[in-house]
Amino acid sequence: MKKRKQNKKYILSFMAVVLLLTGMPGTGAAVRAAGVRYSAGVEAEVALLIDEAGTALGEIAAEREIMALVYLADEYPVRNIPSYEGSIAVTVLSGQQVNILDVYLDDNYEVWEYVWLECEGNEYYGYIPRTYLAVSDARFLNWEETYGMNPSASLYTVDERGQTVYADIEQFPASYRAALTQLKQQHPNWTFVKMNTSLNWNDVIYNELQGGKSLAHKSLPDWAKNGLYDTGNWYYATEAAVKVYMDPRNNLSENAIFQFEQLTYNEEYHTLEAMQSFLNNTFMNDSKPAPGMDKLTFAELFWIFGKEDCRKVSPFHLAARVLQEQGQGTSPLISGTYPGYEGYYNYFNIGASGKTNQEVYENGLQYAKDHGWISAYFAIRDGADFISANYIRKGQDTLYLQKFNVNPKGSHPVYTHQYMQNISAPKSEAQSIKKLYAGANALDSPFVFKIPVYENMPAAPCAAPGTEPELPAVETLDIALELPEGYSDSTVWLDGVAYQGTLDEGKVTVTAADKNARTATVYKYGESGVPTGMYVWSLGYSAGSYMVTPEPELADLLTYHGFSIRITGKSGIRFKTGISADLRSRLAAGSVNGYRLREYGTLVMNNANRGQYPMVKGGAKVQSGMSYGADGKGGFTDLVYETVDGRYRFTSVLVGMPATQYKTEFAFRGYIVLEKNGTTITLYGPPVAKSIYSLAEQLLERGSYEPGSTTYEFLVKLINDADV
Repeated sequence: MKKRKQNKKYILSFMAVVLLLTGMPGTGAAVRAAGVRYSAGVEAEVALLIDEAGTALGEIAAEREIMALVYLADEYPVRNIPSYEGSIAVTVLSGQQVNILDVYLDDNYEVWEYVWLECEGNEYYGYIPRTYLAVSDARFLNWEETYGMNPSASLYTVDERGQTVYADIEQFPASYRAALTQLKQQHPNWTFVKMNTSLNWNDVIYNELQGGKSLAHKSLPDWAKNGLYDTGNWYYATEAAVKVYMDPRNNLSENAIFQFEQLTYNEEYHTLEAMQSFLNNTFMNDSKPAPGMDKLTFAELFWIFGKEDCRKVSPFHLAARVLQEQGQGTSPLISGTYPGYEGYYNYFNIGASGKTNQEVYENGLQYAKDHGWISAYFAIRDGADFISANYIRKGQDTLYLQKFNVNPKGSHPVYTHQYMQNISAPKSEAQSIKKLYAGANALDSPFVFKIPVYENMPAAPCAAPGTEPELPAVETLDIALELPEGYSDSTVWLDGVAYQGTLDEGKVTVTAADKNARTATVYKYGESGVPTGMYVWSLGYSAGSYMVTPEPELADLLTYHGFSIRITGKSGIRFKTGISADLRSRLAAGSVNGYRLREYGTLVMNNANRGQYPMVKGGAKVQSGMSYGADGKGGFTDLVYETVDGRYRFTSVLVGMPATQYKTEFAFRGYIVLEKNGTTITLYGPPVAKSIYSLAEQLLERGSYEPGSTTYEFLVKLINDADV
């Protein structure tokens, strides 16, 4: 089972530049018109759509670089032509940063990306299949969605046991997976890239302890400090402290994960409004313009410089970095009044090094003076340039890598070219960035996180001395669901069985009975208690917890359309369920996220038995009637009672009841059987209970029939017979 699998008929294609139609592109030109190329074997009707898609891609690439990360393999070859048989330009490690220049569609409708990359100081051009690249650029992802240019896209698969498996998480060691799985449950759009450092863990720790590379602030506990470094604020970090802060497994939570985020600009959520909200309670609030500015505020400066073409760096990162470096904003580095350096500013503390405060201030301000930073404008603009050109574009494209340079294929030797000495800076900045994204309501955006993995790591995350490591639960049966708008019921139906959940800020959490639940469903109800909607998630248990995948295309799959009384022949009560005619047609063709329709119908049981017996297909005390599907006799059943507003309605009628059962409540619900990759699931509509007696009373009270009419007298007799 794959999510978002696209059919080749949706693949448009891409290239608006005539030059590219002359043959397969090689590796020579460093500057090319971005667009889409295609093989001569591509079908004509696909090729006809090339101009529109190619032009759209060219517009995106003209505005900024399209950055991606290699993943899903410890190492991968970049080829000179878009073919698995092509010669290899360079082999890179998982986590390698590349820039997408062109897109190529081969005879098999597989998409290859033509990329530029820098590896160990050398530049390379070549091709990588789209499957092996993780991308967070929202405009590029929207372009792919619009033009079908990622036909092999999948967020998960299902193994032979029916359990959901995420390909990105499976690349990590087992000690990473439970925490990553919990994050994936909360944010299905997030992608986790294993950064294969190929470095030995103990060697890494040893090197990061040398020469004051790693410092602990005086506010950290004693176990983290190993002798004074300067005049009192900073200490040499202990080995234990470096291990705790460097171990990625200690930072796989929502508050800390953003130290692994790619720090590139994304216009969909890097908004000016979010910047202003974040800075309100800091020294960079909007109460006055930034120093040296007539009107521009700090929020506007970060936003403007982050999104400009020459940088394309996250403005959230820039703001969080300055806040990390400057704290309350009282440093002489940004006062503009330090003797001998009046009128100079250094917001990013670039070049501000030394063992005494005086050395730090004067070195940093001399750097500012040498570069003409006479206002916040120049200091922030050039600081953004410095970070973008010297770190992000050089493979140190996360907060973690800017502090701990463990990129063995980067432009600088490992353990050198580290932006800061503070071991806690990545985690502190990550918390600030998470706050920014939360303020922008953007936490569910398609972020890509590059997370280092080392050789010979300890079996469990490194813990502070005297404490146990804070591991996520190894085994949990909790299932957390993000409720769609309009849903507020705390009852969750796991494979058709009701579980009482706990509501908290739009999320409902239930505990499953075991690891075998395959589906979760919630229902929406109107003011009178009538069911008005259903929403479905598919479930899979893996790595010690449930993985939850929303199925929006199955929303309102089965709808309730009321009861009626059968007044001809034997008296009976009729229950009506609806299914969209269009959705049914697509399910019959297997084109709804891989699901194929096999059967649907209605279940019925005495409502008094529901407290003891689950109302599921094949359950004890449950009767079922099929309205669609193979009848088991070589034939086929397809019973449509009526069609209203584009929905087929099918029914179940309970007839032949003696008068003594007229007041007995019977429960009804629709069911549907779907198949995906050879595995079937059964989904259920909301159960609704009614007696034929109460329904007759309701019809009479409403005045649905004229007194004296045949139907009116039938209902009166039914009630009288029940009251005898």
